[in-house]
Amino acid sequence: MSSVIEPQLSFSTVVPREHVHRSAISEVFLTDIICEKYPRFRLGVQLPRQHSYYSEHSVAESAVYDPLLLLECSRQASILIAHRYVGAGMDQKFIFNTGNLRITDLDGLSVRLHPGYGILDADIIEEKKRGDIVIGITLAIEIQLDGVRVATMDMSIQWMPGSAWDKVRDRGRAQLDLTASTPYPLAHRVAPEVVGRRSLENVVVGEVSADATAVDAEIVVDQHHPSLFDHPLDHLPGAVIFEAFRQTGVVAAQELFGLSPQRLVATVVRATFLRFGELELATRTRAKPLPPTEDGTVEFNIEMLQDDVVITEGLVAFRRTGRLPIFGVRA
Repeated sequence: MSSVIEPQLSFSTVVPREHVHRSAISEVFLTDIICEKYPRFRLGVQLPRQHSYYSEHSVAESAVYDPLLLLECSRQASILIAHRYVGAGMDQKFIFNTGNLRITDLDGLSVRLHPGYGILDADIIEEKKRGDIVIGITLAIEIQLDGVRVATMDMSIQWMPGSAWDKVRDRGRAQLDLTASTPYPLAHRVAPEVVGRRSLENVVVGEVSADATAVDAEIVVDQHHPSLFDHPLDHLPGAVIFEAFRQTGVVAAQELFGLSPQRLVATVVRATFLRFGELELATRTRAKPLPPTEDGTVEFNIEMLQDDVVITEGLVAFRRTGRLPIFGVRA
């Protein structure tokens, strides 16, 4: 009887940085990809135990991989799949439409004595077409780390030629008064401990105001940040927006529920991108709380605004590490 030898993922090196739209090799976390049977894929990842951005949180009593590192792995996976298997040329420009990361096993994110070896099982569940040409995909991703299912990620992306991108960007920017406001000064960031960080470099929140129903935060955009801006961009990247959502949620948890930033880990980060964020404009976020859940999770609906127009909307949820839930049942 003959046997079928299934291909095995390699964890020996990372994929070419150009295939996941990174400039620095150190910012590439995918090691391999296998198309099991279109539209199903399996990808290898290796998570670093130390990273200047992803490993720099001040969460007490716990050393866990940053959930946003899993989100970045998923973003890279979507681009790699599009380039290698869906026909997106290397000259195409990509748009991140929606992203929904959900941590299913927080204990499974614990940092071990070795780099985190993971597997992303990704399925294309929908294709966006123009005629017969695929110009976008929606993915359902399941993430395993050291053999344990730790998270899911649902996301959609699309792409277009550079010439079309330029027309879209020029048309959108022409409708804005890009001199109406200026970005929030880098020098006015809040102290790192306010947002659960150790390094000021990784803080994206500035002045904060709060009442009993909402928290507003000015957003700091540092275009020289080595991870959030791995390469020059003409718009506000998704990485900055997801981090702004998380840090705004951390501040809101402290302001509205009295929870320590040093004990909060994000378990859900969700965003729908409605329009481009412009680098020339002031940016702010607004977090509104939802009733605490039965397991003690705190959740916030969050909007990002420029010129009082919502450019991204979403949700973040947090669990406290090292302690039992402190809230009652949701009303």
